[in-house]
Amino acid sequence: MKQFLLGMLMMAALPMASFAQDNFCANLTTLVNASQEYFKDLRGEETSLEIRGVAKPYQKSTLVLKEGVDMLITADELYPEAVVYLAENRFYSNELEATYSDLKKKIIECLGDQWVTEEKDKTNDIYLEDTEYKKFIAKENKKGKRVKVELFMYNQRELNTWVVELKVFGIGKKL
Repeated sequence: MKQFLLGMLMMAALPMASFAQDNFCANLTTLVNASQEYFKDLRGEETSLEIRGVAKPYQKSTLVLKEGVDMLITADELYPEAVVYLAENRFYSNELEATYSDLKKKIIECLGDQWVTEEKDKTNDIYLEDTEYKKFIAKENKKGKRVKVELFMYNQRELNTWVVELKVFGIGKKL
């Protein structure tokens, strides 16, 4: 029985280990740099996702933030955005929250002082009372067009699962 419980604990720890052993900061830096030019260097094969019954065009990213997980880039080059689910769980869990907190810490350490950050949750946003929703926002601290990085933890109703989602909003093509 002890071996079974230990095995279950190790399985729960595996998603955290994949972030600890990868090169997350280097890949995030590559993603942010590519976002300055509407992710043009990271756009791969075309794909689509059905959202509320409507197919929305995307392109798979050639950059991998987590093994086995596709990052998608919106096909719209005027308002580009890269999206990836870095953790999923059927129910809200301490492991999911730990993944969110670990990723938030890594993003802060990686981006450095040139970024302004804030976090929204039930403690500081009246609209989030009685929820476990969290949103971490990092914006470039400069004038003009800026890249924005957002990390979310929420119940993704279309997938019917809790997720930790990373979005990077890039700078689009000029008209």
